[in-house]
Amino acid sequence: ATPPLMDVQGVVKNAWSAVVNAASSTTSTTAATPVAGGFHVYDETAAANSKQKDVVSRTDNSKSRALNSSPFTATSSNPSPRNDVLNSPANLETDYYILNKMVERISTVLDVVTRRSYLSIPLDSPSLTPLSRAGPNKWVARYVDYTSKYGLGYLLNDESSGVYFNDSTKTVLDAVGEGFQYIERKKTTGDSPRRGEPIVTSHTLSQYPESLQKKVTLLKHFRNYLIEQQQKSDEGGRIKSPKNDPESSHEMVYLKKWVRTKHAIFFRLSDQTVQIVFYDHTEVLLTPDERHITYVDKSKSRKTYFLTDELVGCNSEIAKRLKYTKEILQQLVCGTKR
Repeated sequence: ATPPLMDVQGVVKNAWSAVVNAASSTTSTTAATPVAGGFHVYDETAAANSKQKDVVSRTDNSKSRALNSSPFTATSSNPSPRNDVLNSPANLETDYYILNKMVERISTVLDVVTRRSYLSIPLDSPSLTPLSRAGPNKWVARYVDYTSKYGLGYLLNDESSGVYFNDSTKTVLDAVGEGFQYIERKKTTGDSPRRGEPIVTSHTLSQYPESLQKKVTLLKHFRNYLIEQQQKSDEGGRIKSPKNDPESSHEMVYLKKWVRTKHAIFFRLSDQTVQIVFYDHTEVLLTPDERHITYVDKSKSRKTYFLTDELVGCNSEIAKRLKYTKEILQQLVCGTKR
């Protein structure tokens, strides 16, 4: 059964009536069937029947914050490792490379933790001090799981939104709600086991191919629903990124992969940000530079730290979630390498 993220009996039925009615002509694609006790993967996978219930989940709070008390802020004189990793011509298998490096870093940190004592670590240690300018630029702020019919809709923290459809195609709509991109995989030829490269096409809601009519209808209704739920929630108001990154404003980040497990839901964005949302509403976010970890606690306070053994050794809540994060990433590395 789907973990009790929140009581959605009746709520989902009423709230989704508009979506179902508007998209009644849409040809439903089916979702992958979750393996009991295992990983439920939605990424270029074969479609199968599913009896999964619709789930609405909150993953962001407008009051979430990154404390600005750290004197160890990265300066512009140090180029971002993220760009070096993503743009390196030597790393043709980018997804596998970044996920594998994340696993290696986490494994090293956890291994050191088992061999050290942290009783004498001062509270003002740089490892325990939140950073003001670090962590991911974008993350999933709210999502709705409607894979029983169409797919998973999501709202990012910058108010852009999208849908990961059951046929593994994807759409992402900008924060203004005008321009969108459609992403699909290029088919491979012959008996090649490699997945095709993603094909990204750009359109507007007023001009797009007729073949996308049904998915555009769903995209608009998913967005309207998520924004409405955001405004109704105790979080209220508009959600914004805590940082202003001029480079990211020209990119449309979309949900590239998601996995549902027994204890959490995993998101990987196209900018290689990894986000694990646990069912107790805590979160762990990792950036592809492997240097930082963002932790959202049960009170929805969002803080970013250097990913060090001192942090993990002094914080048991982060430690146990990082161990589970490693397990998920290891499964994904095995799948990506195929």
